[in-house]
Amino acid sequence: MKESIKIQLPEDNSDITLEQSQKYLSIAGRENLSDLDKTKRVVKMFTGLKTKEVDAMDLSDYEGIVGQISAALNTEAEFTHTFKLGGVEFGFIPNLDKISMGEYIDLTAAGVSSETLNKVMSILFRPITKKDGVGHYEIEPYSADNQYNELMKQAPMNIVNGMLVFFYHLSNELQDYTQKSMEEIQEEMKSKQVHTLKNGDGIPL
Repeated sequence: MKESIKIQLPEDNSDITLEQSQKYLSIAGRENLSDLDKTKRVVKMFTGLKTKEVDAMDLSDYEGIVGQISAALNTEAEFTHTFKLGGVEFGFIPNLDKISMGEYIDLTAAGVSSETLNKVMSILFRPITKKDGVGHYEIEPYSADNQYNELMKQAPMNIVNGMLVFFYHLSNELQDYTQKSMEEIQEEMKSKQVHTLKNGDGIPL
């Protein structure tokens, strides 16, 4: 008779930490592993079971666990301005229009990849220092020696994915705006060139 083993699986991405997601993506990117080996390692990571315990599972139970993990990983997320982690309430940068040069440089240097998401999160979300009771708040000033990089690895993936969705839409809007602005600039330059040529002033440099 098989020994009963109790495991706790994530119900949605709020039960998955950024660190777990980073490990999952690292496993998924291993080209030297077969799909079966990758799946087995993911199951071990999320359940905490040993290899022999996973191997002893009924196939139906194993497939059920894989299905639950997959469903949790693919839960949709919405952008959230604030969340609590480690007893601290973090808030997203209140006004992106006033982002500091230091924040911008470090965000650009970090980029957006699975390996650097905790760094990105620690730049964009910082401890709230003041609230007014109607949704407005202030956060800690940014410091390059950000002490929350490691802590952000424990951030729930619904918060992380919500941030990524927000930036995806924001980048699309900025791209559209930039494209529109460039087209307007080009039209203005063409207009000036035509005007200059008509007046015999030559092509402007």
